[in-house]
Amino acid sequence: MSIKTGGRLPLNILLLDTATNIEIVALQYNRAIADKTTQTLNSHSVSLFDAIDSACKELNTTIHSIQCIGVGIGPGSFTGIRIAVTTARMLAQILQVPLVGIPTQLLFASAIVHTNAHCIVAFDAKKGRVFAARYHVTHDSMPQEILPPGDYTIEQLFSEQCNQPVIAVGDGSIKYQENMIKLCNTIQIVPDFIPKADGMIRLVESLYMENPTRYTDYRKVQPYYSRKSDAEVMKELREKK
Repeated sequence: MSIKTGGRLPLNILLLDTATNIEIVALQYNRAIADKTTQTLNSHSVSLFDAIDSACKELNTTIHSIQCIGVGIGPGSFTGIRIAVTTARMLAQILQVPLVGIPTQLLFASAIVHTNAHCIVAFDAKKGRVFAARYHVTHDSMPQEILPPGDYTIEQLFSEQCNQPVIAVGDGSIKYQENMIKLCNTIQIVPDFIPKADGMIRLVESLYMENPTRYTDYRKVQPYYSRKSDAEVMKELREKK
């Protein structure tokens, strides 16, 4: 699917994602973009609204100018996912604007600038596993899914042969880089990758314009965890006793 602009004025879009230690907050207003994406050690619940307010002030506007909201739905940190999704749903309800839920891995992949490569976006899921996905990225279209977002071992990410460039981002790529290099000699691991807003904003806008009626009900946007939390697993074990 090509990224569409159609020669019209771009939508005023707010984008949020807190599924990882990278807090994504970006606002597009009247063709300008305020990018407040940053790596944070604090809880996203502490900084998220301040970042939204800062983006609005940078562009001399308010949240009431927002026409569409995009939000990363995971998989990633269970608590982190809930913060962004809950906030985005609340704002979409209050402002009565469309809400576009997007896998966090796809958001990161949309910020990869490359003419032709595979991209692995992997976040540490503990226990030797990663919340990850694999895409084919080019400079003029949305990332094409090869392996859908989910809970994987490192080996499962490399079912496709490494016969072309492979770019890996995310803290899971750093933690398991030795394993990845052994499995793929064409891989390039990008440390400290922080996605830029423009590609992610274009992704939100393109998805919305492709099928606007799909995103009118904010209640349809739900967190995607891809596996049960440790607390849920322990609860089920206790109930079986």
